[in-house]
Amino acid sequence: MFRRGRVQGPFFNKFLDLTALQRFLQIKAERYSASIVRHLRFDLQSIFRMALAKGIVTVNRTPALYAPKARQRNKAEMDRNQVLQALEALSLRERLILYLAILLGMRPGEILALQRRHVAADGTKIEVEQRVYAGKIDDPKTRPSQRTVAVPPETAALVVAWLRDAVEGTPEAYVFASEAGTPLWTGNIMRRIIRPALRKVGLEWFNFQVSRRTHASLGHDASVDPKVAADQRGHGIGVALDVYTKSSLDARAAAAKQLEESVLTKVVPIRKRST
Repeated sequence: MFRRGRVQGPFFNKFLDLTALQRFLQIKAERYSASIVRHLRFDLQSIFRMALAKGIVTVNRTPALYAPKARQRNKAEMDRNQVLQALEALSLRERLILYLAILLGMRPGEILALQRRHVAADGTKIEVEQRVYAGKIDDPKTRPSQRTVAVPPETAALVVAWLRDAVEGTPEAYVFASEAGTPLWTGNIMRRIIRPALRKVGLEWFNFQVSRRTHASLGHDASVDPKVAADQRGHGIGVALDVYTKSSLDARAAAAKQLEESVLTKVVPIRKRST
């Protein structure tokens, strides 16, 4: 829409002024989450920086944009019994994805971007070096997200079994690959597999934002140190604490094991995925 000869700079300068752009964000904030609104602001700023550099607009007002307060959403989370219900309802692949999301606090894009080379041979460590976003491999969401995630014993055993039985042996093979060998899409696996299975046990409201909140709240209930839990999830809990302290991998391993034992007090039988 920025091609010369069709839409001239004065159009943008007159009609897409700061008030109009801010109004656009306000309308979106009434419908969508704060995260989506922040992404839209970033996109607008990127578009107008490029337009200014190419001479399509004569002034860039977007640095003054702010993300308005978004519509309050129901910030649901799962309790221990619901976690167990969800795990029992899923086949091995999707169950393992939930293990990594709920018990380890990993983001879905991080999980689906995992390659064999990122996982320790004994399954006890996962290196988060990338994520998949809109089908493309990208850097992790934020700098703290590039990290080593500690994997507790039961989850590690499942990871090792999955790598042995279902993943190609090359270091670059994706842990959760499509039939074409590419990373799975978060929306596809949620819409086609996870949510239909969870609907049968009344958990159709689950999404990966729920898994992040669940990791935090169950960790709190299990008396996991909040800084250790934040490091495991890949974000800070405050500038001072985040800059001046860093939990050790041993501490994160102990915390992950503590949470796993708190939630999985009974063995969940593995139901293989039907072909």
